[in-house]
Amino acid sequence: MRTLYVLMRRITPFLLVILSVLLPASVATAVAVAPCTTAGALDIIPISNGSATYCVSDYGWSDTWFVGTAPASYDPRFDVLSGDDSPNLHFGIKGGAPSPVVSGFGWISPLMDGGGPTAGGFLTGSPWTIVTAVHATGLLSVESLVRHPLGIDLLIATSLDPSGQQVTQRFTIMNTTDTTTFSDLLFADYFNYHPNGSDGANVLKGTVTYDPLSGITITGPNDGTLIANGSMRGERVDDKHGRNGPFLALPIDVLDMVQTDDYLDPGAAIAVGPGNVAGGLAWALGDLAPHASVAFSVFKLADPLVAAAPAPATCVLLALGLAMLGLSRRRRPSRQ
Repeated sequence: MRTLYVLMRRITPFLLVILSVLLPASVATAVAVAPCTTAGALDIIPISNGSATYCVSDYGWSDTWFVGTAPASYDPRFDVLSGDDSPNLHFGIKGGAPSPVVSGFGWISPLMDGGGPTAGGFLTGSPWTIVTAVHATGLLSVESLVRHPLGIDLLIATSLDPSGQQVTQRFTIMNTTDTTTFSDLLFADYFNYHPNGSDGANVLKGTVTYDPLSGITITGPNDGTLIANGSMRGERVDDKHGRNGPFLALPIDVLDMVQTDDYLDPGAAIAVGPGNVAGGLAWALGDLAPHASVAFSVFKLADPLVAAAPAPATCVLLALGLAMLGLSRRRRPSRQ
């Protein structure tokens, strides 16, 4: 199996070249609702609560997340996610071929950024197709349904907290076949987050850390450009994880970990950064019998800066004022 992973990794550049030639001829015009931007043939719509706007595509992929503002048109200064957030599903067939022969690189979305500045500039070769385009199911929720040709449906439900910055994605995987059992499902999420925004050199200011309970966290320096620190975790502790390390320099290295199921990690004691960093988490969901389903939720949280605490001199004056107020009340004669 390891030999197969290495082979797939080596042929990736050639596959992408072939896809870049073949796909554009069949790509239709996408529908992107402002401030979301167009990427290939994907429908992309925003969810907004006034203080956060999250753009989500048919395939659950996103490369735009505005925190603290809801601009009318795209503005990279306030976008913390131009690097990608994308789901991935590896699986085999019980009694038959294992993953990655069956599921390939596992990406759901046919397009990603791949750590680069161009929306949808990385072609994944995904065979998934759209059954129901992404659409609103409530004021702060959207849903879509996509299908794998071997007989798997994936229902993707995305929601945004009414007054906060947390995005929740619920992925329901359904076996639509009568006789096939899909084995060793491994669901993953790739997270390339820019805490200081996505313009200029700000994409290079992130530091990534990992914790089994809180998952992947990406923080930035408070240098006047910080938008929000960000994190991504699943509904339970992950089974596999990887992130940029001293031996890996680019987000696409982490992307390769996810697509080849070959996760590497520099160790819990090492915080990697500053730089254009990324992390990936994966969860083993077991086998999926005919007509069975399994669901898993992923949580993404942007944590904006809180208001600064009062300066020490201000605190002293406030305490003195309260003390004097209390003293005057104690001296006031009681009413008869």
